[in-house]
Amino acid sequence: MLRRIGALVSDPHRLMYSVRARTGRDWLDRRYRRLAEQEGFRDLYFVLSFDCDTKEDADNVLKVHGRLRDMGVSPVYAVPGEILNKGERIYGKIAEAGGEFINHGFRDHTYFDNKHGRYASCFFYDQQPLDVVREDIVAGDRNLRTTLGIQAKGFRAPHFGTFQKPAQLRFQHDVLKGLGYTFSTSSLPLFAYRYGPAFDEFGLLELPVSGMGSMPLRILDSWSCFMAPGRRFTADDFVREGRASADVFQSLGIGLLNFYADPSHIHDSDEFFDTVAYWAKVARPVTYNQLLAQLS
Repeated sequence: MLRRIGALVSDPHRLMYSVRARTGRDWLDRRYRRLAEQEGFRDLYFVLSFDCDTKEDADNVLKVHGRLRDMGVSPVYAVPGEILNKGERIYGKIAEAGGEFINHGFRDHTYFDNKHGRYASCFFYDQQPLDVVREDIVAGDRNLRTTLGIQAKGFRAPHFGTFQKPAQLRFQHDVLKGLGYTFSTSSLPLFAYRYGPAFDEFGLLELPVSGMGSMPLRILDSWSCFMAPGRRFTADDFVREGRASADVFQSLGIGLLNFYADPSHIHDSDEFFDTVAYWAKVARPVTYNQLLAQLS
């Protein structure tokens, strides 16, 4: 809590947006719409992506992928290189069917905690020397090409919420530009209200992920609602917050619903798929590359 308060105080803009979000989001929404218009949005789009960080994600991804495709939704996949290599046959099937992949770095950034019987996070970019971060991005790009034959155009940083300082994002974008990338989706919902749903403040087009309906600056993700031990939120909260967020953006008429999940968290959850169906009803489902083609 003290760390979060310190971060807010050290960034007056972040503090202002946090206050605005708590006291009523009308100002945030008006600003968002204006920025979206300036960035070329003329419609409301929906992108669903999956962070596939564990073996369990690979075990469930084909079932999830098939169910979503039947709904008219084409997910985008972010798979760390070491995990991709172990699940090459599975992810290869998705790639052969036209599935879109973005670079998610190379090194495995989770491990199974035997003491607590669950996966835990490791290899945070903000805890690494920048040359290690650079090599992980480059190695992830190289591995996608050699494993699936895919030249990625986009990137999501592992545990991206911890790598949000302007200097960190500028460094990341500089590496991506050197690889010929066109976008990153590695920023928190705050950035969508501060800079817009598709901005280039740090050197490359950045697509922030979307937040909750009642707390627009807080990420809506599958871990928080379906898997986190002692979690505050439930599957019902995911449905309510997901629908509320979509309703707000539908009222604006333009913008981007940019949500992500982990396949192993939601593979058997009707609540998740019902929420996706709602998003796809109020917004046009696209992949990241399809979105960029619409904005060009």
